[in-house]
Amino acid sequence: MHNDGLVYSKIADCLSECKQIMSTSQWMINTQKSICDVDSRMREPMQLAIVGRISSSKSTLVNAILGKAEVVRTGHEAETFNVSWLKYGDDSAPIIVHFKSGKTQTIARNEWADWASHQGQQSLKAEVKYIEVTSSYEMLKYINIIDTPGLDATSRVDSENTIEFLKTVNPDAVILLFSKSLSEDTLKLINEFQNSETSMSFSINPMNALGVLSKVDMNWDIMKNNDPIETSDSAIKRTLSSRSEVNKVLFRILPVSALMGLSASTITNEDIVAFKQLARLDDKCITRLFFSPDLFVKEYDFLELSKNHREELVLKYGLYGIYVCVRAIQNNAETTLSELSQILRSKSGFDTFIKLVVSHFGDRAQLLKAQRGVIQLLEAINKDRVNADSQERLNVLNTIYSKIASIENDLHELKEWSLLLRIYENSVAVDDDFMKEFLVISGESGHSAANKLNVAEDTDISKMIVLATERKNYWKTKYNAWYDLSPTRSEPYAVIAKSYELLSIRLQEQKEKYEKALREIRIYNHYIYGKDSL
Repeated sequence: MHNDGLVYSKIADCLSECKQIMSTSQWMINTQKSICDVDSRMREPMQLAIVGRISSSKSTLVNAILGKAEVVRTGHEAETFNVSWLKYGDDSAPIIVHFKSGKTQTIARNEWADWASHQGQQSLKAEVKYIEVTSSYEMLKYINIIDTPGLDATSRVDSENTIEFLKTVNPDAVILLFSKSLSEDTLKLINEFQNSETSMSFSINPMNALGVLSKVDMNWDIMKNNDPIETSDSAIKRTLSSRSEVNKVLFRILPVSALMGLSASTITNEDIVAFKQLARLDDKCITRLFFSPDLFVKEYDFLELSKNHREELVLKYGLYGIYVCVRAIQNNAETTLSELSQILRSKSGFDTFIKLVVSHFGDRAQLLKAQRGVIQLLEAINKDRVNADSQERLNVLNTIYSKIASIENDLHELKEWSLLLRIYENSVAVDDDFMKEFLVISGESGHSAANKLNVAEDTDISKMIVLATERKNYWKTKYNAWYDLSPTRSEPYAVIAKSYELLSIRLQEQKEKYEKALREIRIYNHYIYGKDSL
């Protein structure tokens, strides 16, 4: 029961009305441009930028999302020099280089790595705004992925390319990557986005930003036999408990091994043969081998697997990734390639990450764009107001402003969004029970009716209507009790009650359509076949 279509329809209708008002007015330069930009943006896939410091596994994470090795160039040093914008399309199509001057240049596919990295033509590449690349990966139909240079790269141009791009393009959502640990590194990175350099043009909040602690597989220790995802998750929670300001900026920080997430999609039968060789070793040899990457790649008389082959495995899987595969085969010698891939995805935290990206960003794509579009439009109108040289022109702008501002009142989803953001910013106080339920009903766990009511997908629709109505009445009672005492305190209760009310109405509409369809089938069967049942 996702309402992206409704969001788009409301925005499109409003923009169409505004265009009609402006049809004979050629002086509203900022407003006209902004309306065209927002209209175009609403028709495009959501834009998701991957941002972080050098060597934080940004490019590896992009490759993992796409399920293909070296779609984006990776390395131990700062490889990325220019922004790469990945869109849905032909895997073999030429690449388009967009320059800051507005010019474009088409290049061959095999030239991408050179243009995106530090190799050669440095002066020319410094003039690049971004590089447009197409891929047939299904997710790109809905979410464009933007790979950016490291913010603390040796060449200041790299960082400037990222900052300038974010300021001018304003991506809909951002994933911030941190490596090794959070602590002060987290705050420094977040501050780079909240300071005066990027404020107003680009800002992040829990609605449009997730954090990823990458390279968590490096926290694994065979002597402790720890689960690096669980270990890192505990460390994240400890950090966030003492860094409340981070919670105002990021919805969540997830522990992920981007390398293992990528290798899950690129595992081969040849790799499995190697894992099986390692799986024949006893526990003593396993412990010795997996004590460190250096020990894993040493020459050993007892190993069939060559040193070079083991080095390749470490680069592809990481030490922990290899260990996971070896233990899986020891537990079940018949483990298939597909099964091993799923084990890697699960152990890497990548499955959890992808699900959250889809639920938090993908399922709210139009809402993300609408929220940002409304802000952009109101700012543009205010700029034109300053230059309005007559009351008549000012009245026209005021009319357009009112129509744009009314979108939030017309779209309950934007009211939910606004409330969530204010809660995260601590400008509205709610208790934990309210927050937990509000996240569910507003779609954080999924946008189906069952998801929003936290019930099984096969729950009878009549039961869901009853439940939605009960929760609406519960929160409406809360609202009525608090309204006279504190209108501000009562507002969240009004929003959540409305959420349940709208869900109940939509469910009722679906039920009526279903029952109507059944009646029509029964009538058809009666007259055609002489049957009174389905």
